[in-house]
Amino acid sequence: MSELCAMINARMDNPIEKKPDPPEVEGRTHAMGAQVSIRNAVEEVTREFQENAAQVRGLVQSWNDLGTQFAETARLAFQPFVQVIQVTEQFGAVVREAFEPVQRIREAFAAIQPEMLEAWQRAFAELSQHLNVTLEEDKVGGPAFKLFAQLGLTGLESYLSMPQLEHILKISKKRGKRAVQEYVFRVFRRNKHRLLNSMVRDWWQVPYMRKRKKIVRSAISAHKNKKYELAVPALLPLIDGLAAEILPMSKTIVTKEVATMHKDQEGEVWSECVEQVVHALIYKDYSFQKVKRPPSSVNRHGILHGRVIDYGSELNSYRVILLLNVMVKMAENKAKKPRSSS
Repeated sequence: MSELCAMINARMDNPIEKKPDPPEVEGRTHAMGAQVSIRNAVEEVTREFQENAAQVRGLVQSWNDLGTQFAETARLAFQPFVQVIQVTEQFGAVVREAFEPVQRIREAFAAIQPEMLEAWQRAFAELSQHLNVTLEEDKVGGPAFKLFAQLGLTGLESYLSMPQLEHILKISKKRGKRAVQEYVFRVFRRNKHRLLNSMVRDWWQVPYMRKRKKIVRSAISAHKNKKYELAVPALLPLIDGLAAEILPMSKTIVTKEVATMHKDQEGEVWSECVEQVVHALIYKDYSFQKVKRPPSSVNRHGILHGRVIDYGSELNSYRVILLLNVMVKMAENKAKKPRSSS
């Protein structure tokens, strides 16, 4: 591409030489000289570009390939929210890298007539439309995960698509938070808890959870049978145990530290949701001696020390299950990372 750019610059700086006009027409053509030189240079640039098309394709994806990615992104719009974000970020990086050499020859093509750039303009329009997806994700994802933080529900980015998030925001506006949580629960209950079962099966990839399969199965069975008073206290200690696996420390309970680390590493709206739910809801500190009522009905400290009696609800059970699932994913990601040699 550097060679191509050099050829282009040379053509623009040194237009094609022409035989001098006879003296009698020199004055008439002088005013048109600059325009003729530019046109000749542009024509030559265009020929050089076409002749070096293979070289250009090696650095810039063909528009057919880009079109394929547009279609793939559209298909992924109905996949879980987190996958759409990841694909959009990857695609944006590819496009920025691909268009870097194009910017270097922008001046050479500035003089080309509009009709010659029609195909390029259409492609840029498609690119602009695609990149607007990121803005829409911000408009939807931000409010949706703020709502989930208020409800105490984490990790839903792996299970809800963009259209579902949009639908949830509409439900919240028209019918309130209770209708939102009922919609989310229906998603997990659908087809005999198909989504919930799939989530739990993935837990066995982590050795810590695999060793506690009997406990987990009993707790999930209790949840499905609406015996939330059994499910919640059985699963809460596993969150503590996994947090200790993720971030070994001298402290007994490090769940809040792990949630903060997750937010710092991810830097996404869903990781902020996790930190808020852990710090302000499930793991919020309070003194039994100074405070008569716990901060919430799902407060881990109050439940496991026998201070909370009204924790047995479907909402609290899903709060614990979903947070446990977040911890499982974090433990799994940690296991995949190569250990640094010291």
